Amino acid sequence: MAEGVKGSLEMIVGQQEHIHTVSLRPDGDNIQFENELNSKMKALNGSTLIIADLLGGTPCNVAVKNYLNVENVEIIAGMTLSIVIEAIVNQQASVKELVGLAKENIVDVKAGMNKAEKDISEASLEIELSNYSEYAGYANIVNTRIDERLIHGQVAGIWSTSLDTQRIIVANDEAASDPLQKSSLRMAAPSSMRLSVLRVAEAAENICSGKYGKQRLFLLFKNPADVLRFIEAGGPIETVNVGNMSYKEGAREVTKSIQVLENEEVTFELIASKGINVTAQLVPNDPSIDFMKKMKSTR
Repeated sequence: MAEGVKGSLEMIVGQQEHIHTVSLRPDGDNIQFENELNSKMKALNGSTLIIADLLGGTPCNVAVKNYLNVENVEIIAGMTLSIVIEAIVNQQASVKELVGLAKENIVDVKAGMNKAEKDISEASLEIELSNYSEYAGYANIVNTRIDERLIHGQVAGIWSTSLDTQRIIVANDEAASDPLQKSSLRMAAPSSMRLSVLRVAEAAENICSGKYGKQRLFLLFKNPADVLRFIEAGGPIETVNVGNMSYKEGAREVTKSIQVLENEEVTFELIASKGINVTAQLVPNDPSIDFMKKMKSTR
């Protein structure tokens, strides 16, 4: 990939030592690019994914010429930042899954936002919570996840479908008070699933009241502080899965997809002290690990 893409990537997920760039220089040609690509490839071991910008462009053509029939080398053309991020944080994803994600991320934003705003408006009618008293205390929560990216490929395309989710609940005060964020989340969510974007306290109240009946609920939080507030508001959680927490200044790496600040470590300790099982699992096919133990072992 190009150097500029790597720079944008590392602003989101932190420094990536195993990502390498080869660029076609303004004064270069296919020979220059081929020499630099082959030099870079000789220094690498194991499986390699080459992501080129354009199908039929010089980088793609050179990669095909040299590595089409080489085992353990995959080639994708049509680079987007979203596909690069997914390839980094979900290294078990197949080329087919990455290409599918890229197609899903090409949308008519204005048309989608207009539809999302209409859907949100229709779903925002006041409902008397006492009407659901028979379900109070019996929330059917299939997953509780911390994911700074909220609804994206892993959540919408993998987790929610594998768990037969019927409603995604995003509990975050900022998103709940921002119509633009709410519309964007509605666009990103699978059209077959219901979506609620709520303030943390409201999410706890609705779930405890039984508002969603027997629906299979996927709870989604942006950070551990929101999870702690949800618990303190009476929200029912037994296990929380930590998925994606991107790099921030001063953060340290716990896993490839999770970087935590010192104050976030304290928050996780408080969550665990309340008897909550904290795990880390990027996608369903990955093993679920004890996040607290992992966090302590990387100090």
